[in-house]
Amino acid sequence: MALGDLLARGYFPKELPRPFVTAPFANTITQAKPLPADFAKTPSKRNGLRPAKAGKYSLARGGLFRRPLSICNPLHYFLLSKELIENWRAIEPRVSGSSLAATSPDFKVIGRAIDGKWPQTAHVNFARDRRLGMKYVLQTDINRFYGSIYTHSIPWALHSKPIAKLNRSFTLLGNKIDYWVRMAQDQQTMGIPIGPDSSLVLAELIMHRCDEALLNKIPSAKGFRFIDDYELSFKTRMEAEDAYDILESCLSEYELRLNAKKTAIKELPLPLEKTWATELKLLPFRDSQGGQAADLHNYFSRAFWLHSQFPGEAVLQFAIASLRNVSIAAGNWPMFQKLLLLCVIPEPATLPYVLEQIIQRVNAGAGAPVKEIEEIANQLIQAHANLRHSSEVANAIWACLALKLELSTNSVDAVSQCDDPVVALLALDAEGQGRTAKVIDKALWTSHMTADALYDEHWLLAYEANVKAWLPNGGGVDFVATDPNFGFLKNENVFFYDSSRATPAGAAPIPMPTLPTIVTFAGY
Repeated sequence: MALGDLLARGYFPKELPRPFVTAPFANTITQAKPLPADFAKTPSKRNGLRPAKAGKYSLARGGLFRRPLSICNPLHYFLLSKELIENWRAIEPRVSGSSLAATSPDFKVIGRAIDGKWPQTAHVNFARDRRLGMKYVLQTDINRFYGSIYTHSIPWALHSKPIAKLNRSFTLLGNKIDYWVRMAQDQQTMGIPIGPDSSLVLAELIMHRCDEALLNKIPSAKGFRFIDDYELSFKTRMEAEDAYDILESCLSEYELRLNAKKTAIKELPLPLEKTWATELKLLPFRDSQGGQAADLHNYFSRAFWLHSQFPGEAVLQFAIASLRNVSIAAGNWPMFQKLLLLCVIPEPATLPYVLEQIIQRVNAGAGAPVKEIEEIANQLIQAHANLRHSSEVANAIWACLALKLELSTNSVDAVSQCDDPVVALLALDAEGQGRTAKVIDKALWTSHMTADALYDEHWLLAYEANVKAWLPNGGGVDFVATDPNFGFLKNENVFFYDSSRATPAGAAPIPMPTLPTIVTFAGY
């Protein structure tokens, strides 16, 4: 595994719209000799490294649930990634070997740089095999897992708690990693970033120790764990109840807590996957245009009903994603788009899945999108911009770019007040490509065009809008060029937003959103 891979394919959260890239940064910084300015720093309390804040991206998960993703500062993410890669021989034994862990970090050739060894779809196989001979299962997860990880628990997991408490120097690898993580989030010790691949490594460092402690106390335990989701199988209910108390005790050693609301002891047999997923899989599609039209109406009607019966679950996301390989008859194309769009306003978390279906098929020659998509995109922007719901607004603007739609006057007014770097860059690109009904009021975004902003949550906007000359510099001074770290990146033509990837037909296929997990987990 090369450092360049982790920076190119494991840096930004995978949920960002397609135009956001990190490969130019990875290619430049891994070839720089010697490393410029602070990129050459080593951990030290006196090294003069400036702490940074990560950018924020609010992701719709379904219903009222959201997930805060982090867009880490490139300097600090590089330093953390470099530490992990250079010391992988010491780290690897500590994130592998647990018989419970399905998500041990695994280096990938395509897709994300680091991902769990087993995909989420393997839940069914694990449940089938680990429930054999058992009568009860304990299903649970950890409350606010990534957000509740105590950064000092990283050296505890690597070296043991007693050793780490006695030696707080940078001679311990765990203390170095702890330092880089804290510096990347304004020196906070609570929580690790959600989104970059490095966080899976950090999470598994801790969870492997929890698995180990649990198995030491219950050697006969059978089950599996996907990141922080546990399913443990037992012969008696008393064993399951005891296991809950033991697991909670093991986790408390690392300042973690089980989520009581998502914990249950259930009697077997249980379905191997969600009943709504099984039902949707069984619905057929005929080849004839008329037969397929009737089948699509039936499929979506059933999906809508199941969505109403299982609130908060990823019914519609799964239903849409499952249509990836269905060949839509040309005569059914307008109707198919309208069925997809019926999902978006009631459940905005479906938007990336809907866009995947429409954009890829339009790029492949399926025909023009229906006019209703422009109305829905603008409706989403106006409803969610003032709430700073990043994924709804960002994906709606990206839809306008990719499908040649226009942001209405009201949408332009709404988006100009959305203090979100990802949204701002997409909107600036949309204006430059003539996709806005009027000129955007950029006063809010221009206020972030300062030297200090390069190290706060607006770093992406401050850097990229400067490089592309989309916003004026505060005070008329090129603050990017005068910063030794970002000035180097600018001089090397590094960019994090690629306008060509926002173009319509002719662009490479967009990455498919991850298929929602469909297993019978209490914490789903």
